[in-house]
Amino acid sequence: MVGKPVVFGLPLEVLFEIFWYLHPLDLVYLTRVSKLFRSFLLSRRKAKSLWTRALKRIDRLPQCPSYLSEPAYANLLFWPFCHRCHSSCDVIQWELRIRCCNGCTGDMLVGREVLPSFVDQLNCLDARQLIPMSATSSAGRCVRHKDNTYRKPLAVASHADVNKFNMQYKFVKDSPLLNDLIIYREKATQKIYQHADLCRIWEAEVADQRRKELVDQRKRDVVEKLESLGLGDEIELLRSDASVLKEFDKLVIRQDQELTDSSCQVSLPRLQNFLEIRRARRLTVLLQDRFKNLAVVVSDMTRTLKKDKINKVFPQAIDICLLSEVRCMIDVKNPEVMSAEAFVDALTLRLSPLLLAWNRQANKQLADLVRAQLCGIDNDVDPLKLAALVFRCSNCRLHVTYPSALSHPCLHAKTFDKPWVQLPMETTALGRAMSPVEVYEKAAIEAFEMHPWNCTVLEADGYTKRIHNLFQALGRDPNSTAVDDMESCPIRVTCKSCSGSRNRMILTYRTALIHLVRNHSDSKDDAMWDVVV
Repeated sequence: MVGKPVVFGLPLEVLFEIFWYLHPLDLVYLTRVSKLFRSFLLSRRKAKSLWTRALKRIDRLPQCPSYLSEPAYANLLFWPFCHRCHSSCDVIQWELRIRCCNGCTGDMLVGREVLPSFVDQLNCLDARQLIPMSATSSAGRCVRHKDNTYRKPLAVASHADVNKFNMQYKFVKDSPLLNDLIIYREKATQKIYQHADLCRIWEAEVADQRRKELVDQRKRDVVEKLESLGLGDEIELLRSDASVLKEFDKLVIRQDQELTDSSCQVSLPRLQNFLEIRRARRLTVLLQDRFKNLAVVVSDMTRTLKKDKINKVFPQAIDICLLSEVRCMIDVKNPEVMSAEAFVDALTLRLSPLLLAWNRQANKQLADLVRAQLCGIDNDVDPLKLAALVFRCSNCRLHVTYPSALSHPCLHAKTFDKPWVQLPMETTALGRAMSPVEVYEKAAIEAFEMHPWNCTVLEADGYTKRIHNLFQALGRDPNSTAVDDMESCPIRVTCKSCSGSRNRMILTYRTALIHLVRNHSDSKDDAMWDVVV
């Protein structure tokens, strides 16, 4: 059998055994493969049992009605094309036993208004009792009516059913058999309606089952994607909270469709955000007790150190908890994390050197900020010891000097050098994974109700011009003169701009600094100094 598939040469018994296990749609396809298959599969004597068994394997499918053959029933159920033009068509007109696309409605359907006139003359309350009719949707094609207008009919019948009834009527219209025809048509039409109702129920169940399968598959695909992002543990924890799991499922199954690359790009950031927030909240709760213990220890220690007058500036508890050494002791993800009692003991022993370490770190950051903003400072000069150093806070617009600048309240306000610190936790993780540092720092911010120490709100060059004018009058270099040098300096100055003819303000360098930052501005060169002899 040259040019034909090998399967055509198989014995009939083998083909029959293969066909025995096929789905009805497979059998429908085979009827269109070749004339040989078609003649065999459409033979009621040879292939009826094949179709019957194939249809029985479909779960909860209504039995094949008496007015349809098994192949015709399978074709109606599973062949997804219009019965006229063979274009794709998913909608089945169950009462009409056809699939009809919008483009073929005018050729395959007849509106109730254009049925043959004899139908209304029969002793029947409604034409639907004699001819199977189906309600149409608003999406259907307009049909021509008796008044030559085109409207969407409320009910339609198939041309085949109307033509068949028309022929039957012509044969018996003038005989006593007309009444028998009406009774027969009523019974046959009622059977069609009853079977159509069963088919619609089955169709809805199949659609619901398909939707559930798509949802389950979508869940599996989404979970697999999220696990690849390192969120598998968080998904497992969701299973113990029914309400949260329900909320997660709502985000997953917004669409009862397979997870494609495009839908993945839309869904994953939202789900990732949900899980990241859950993880951050969960870790925040776990960290609360440690943060409370740390706050108590830091408060007791700083109170003691203030009495001893060892340090002048002390960090807040949030600054201590962000030190790497303390973080290792607190971090709940650390497998070697110590108990609460051991944590308090270890922190008490280590707090004094930790305070010193924080002071060194804060002083270095502040010194780097001064060097970056003020030009001309030699490397061997400590910028924090400059007598001309006065900071202006960009937040509250107040002036502060060193070392009190280290404890200025605005240094624990929101800062913009770490954008993720500014955002609420509900929006931080959108479209990306939150790092452990972010989660830990956000938990600390919520626990201590303040932000970490940050000196970027200070401006070291806010009063540069005014201060340089003062030091020029004093005969000192503002980029090298230290505070200790000026404290021992006996020179006094007076502000000619603010002093009267009788009353003069005699100022030390320190009070002169305070005076100029409070009463003069860089925009106006209005501060004139005289040295008091």
